[in-house]
Amino acid sequence: MEMIRLGLDDDKEKKQSMFRRISKSLGVDKKQDEEESNEEVPTIEESEETKIITDNVIDLAEKQKKEKNQEGFKWLKAAANVGDTGAMNELAYCYLTGIGCSVDSIEGELWLRRSAESGDLWAIVDLGVRLLDGVGIEKNTFEGEKWLRVAVERRDGIATRVLGYRLLHGDSLAQNIDEGKQYLMLAAEELHELVAMRLLGIYLIRGEFFTKNIKDGEYWLKRAAENGEKVAMREWGRYLLRGL
Repeated sequence: MEMIRLGLDDDKEKKQSMFRRISKSLGVDKKQDEEESNEEVPTIEESEETKIITDNVIDLAEKQKKEKNQEGFKWLKAAANVGDTGAMNELAYCYLTGIGCSVDSIEGELWLRRSAESGDLWAIVDLGVRLLDGVGIEKNTFEGEKWLRVAVERRDGIATRVLGYRLLHGDSLAQNIDEGKQYLMLAAEELHELVAMRLLGIYLIRGEFFTKNIKDGEYWLKRAAENGEKVAMREWGRYLLRGL
């Protein structure tokens, strides 16, 4: 009889255990949950040794990065010092934007001017625009226009379009609509500058700065779009759907 009772007790315990599991899964057995929640959960604290290793890894990575930057600047300056304007431009960009170093506008302007004075067209345009807007270096609209016109004389499409646009709008320059139209048309018609084509097309369609000429405007806007100028693609599509 004792053995039978033991067996019944075992079955009863199993059923109660199963009931508790089912109740817990349904959110019924709150007492059990509370008891379990009060149990201390063992935590793994970061040992002092682990912290030292982590700090050493971070310090090593920072050291390697610093050494790599120093090596990069060493080679750029070596190339710049023997007259490579591309290296001068790269140094100027790094110092003016803080890439690989702290921002240093004086050093950045120094290298940009050296490149421009050496005749690098990219540096001439960049220096001109930065001086007009005061981006990274001190604003000087008189000198900025001078450098921009140097690039225009060398028939740089971007510089010609920028000068034309700024003269039309009086943006950092005294407004001169006739001269602005001249340079914008030069950039579009002879230098095939895509943004100039798009601007010319929009101005002609709207009759802004130019005498309104929808046919010519559509020609220039569509041409810029067909050549992959993203804004022109958008504006041409919008124009076809609902005009400008």
